[in-house]
Amino acid sequence: MEFLVSTNWIALFALAIVALLFVLIHYLSDRINWTLVILLALVLGAVVGIVFASENNTYLVWVELIGDIYVNIITALAAPVILISIISGFVSLKNQKAVKTIGVRSVFWLLLSAAAAIVLSLLGGLIFKLWDASAVFKDIAAVSDSTVSAYGDLKKSFGEVLLGLFPSNIVGDIASNNIVGIIIIAAAIALAYISVASREGEESVVSFKKLIDALQKIVYRILEFVIDLTPYAVLALIASSAGSIFSDGETIVQLLILVAAIYVISFLHAYVFNGLLLKFVAKLNPIRFFKKIFQAQATAFTTQSSIGTLPVTIDSLKRKVGVGEEIANFTAPLGTTIGMPGCTCVWPVLLVMFFVNASGLNWSFGDYLLLAVITLILSLGSAGVPGIAVVSSIAVFSALNLPIAAVVLLMPINTVSDMARTMNNVTAAAVSTAIVARQEGQLDDEVFNKEEVREA
Repeated sequence: MEFLVSTNWIALFALAIVALLFVLIHYLSDRINWTLVILLALVLGAVVGIVFASENNTYLVWVELIGDIYVNIITALAAPVILISIISGFVSLKNQKAVKTIGVRSVFWLLLSAAAAIVLSLLGGLIFKLWDASAVFKDIAAVSDSTVSAYGDLKKSFGEVLLGLFPSNIVGDIASNNIVGIIIIAAAIALAYISVASREGEESVVSFKKLIDALQKIVYRILEFVIDLTPYAVLALIASSAGSIFSDGETIVQLLILVAAIYVISFLHAYVFNGLLLKFVAKLNPIRFFKKIFQAQATAFTTQSSIGTLPVTIDSLKRKVGVGEEIANFTAPLGTTIGMPGCTCVWPVLLVMFFVNASGLNWSFGDYLLLAVITLILSLGSAGVPGIAVVSSIAVFSALNLPIAAVVLLMPINTVSDMARTMNNVTAAAVSTAIVARQEGQLDDEVFNKEEVREA
């Protein structure tokens, strides 16, 4: 009897409903367009989240677990996919000069994307004015010293961030998903292979190349299995997120205005700015491009993890967009460490402007310029740091002598806004990758123009 009383039957009922919806998605996955399947999963997940909304997401605890398991699996794949892919891609180049050219172009377009996000955020913040936000910060003095200290510990100097990018322990860097570290390790191995092959002949290292090719086939096969689970994960993840959002009865209108501003700026950057780059630089149809990377965007939106989405991003760029293997395997991973417009640019800039407006501070043009410069510098070193959006905002607030406590008070909207920010990160990285591929002559237009067909 005690077991029956203590069991959360509503949570089990919600899980049963989700299981039935999984059966529906499985039935439709081979009968309708794959993009429509993911959109359907998004809608169904939102409905489930609203219907079973509860305090602390109690009714969706098992559904949330399904989503968390997917995030863990796809995040675990990130390191091996990047390591094997980069080695394989650059081994096929057989040219150290080509590696350097690709690297410079990748960094340029990723930073340009970050700079554009900063400008859009500044303009958006000034246009929105973000209304009166005094109520949000009225309890800023009540934020305990211990809380401020805990968040303050996340603060890192620019030198510490840069140092953390470089590998110090190969196994440790792979285990911690230090993406820049993994890229450096893989590039070093690939360059060493090219050097030995050119000096002693490819026969001397042919066994190594065969091993890498075999590992790539195995890892990519695992990746295919995981990608097929995307609609189910999207449903579970959006359900738990929607449940959390709608269970909060004390959501402040002022915070919703900030969330709206973040979504507007993120979507403008993702689709309008990047759409222009696709049209006039990459010479690609923006609508077709966004349709082809939609699975990566949806995964980013629901998992809120650029690194976790990386395997899906790389797969979409290669199979659907037609980006060459070495470009996709290098620039896209680099986009999870350099640039990151949503998390390292849009979020901290709008948070600062939100606080400045609420506090009645009279900022000059020079103050806003300093904000832009600091944010752009920090966008160079976003890898290997947990909770990069929080870390970035704390670093910016500290650099501008603004109270860290203000960041703490804005944390309730972090998760909600992180959906759009992460989608923006992934979109910007994908577009930069396509541009580099076009400039390097490694973009297959036949693949890009081919209509997407869902494999059974």
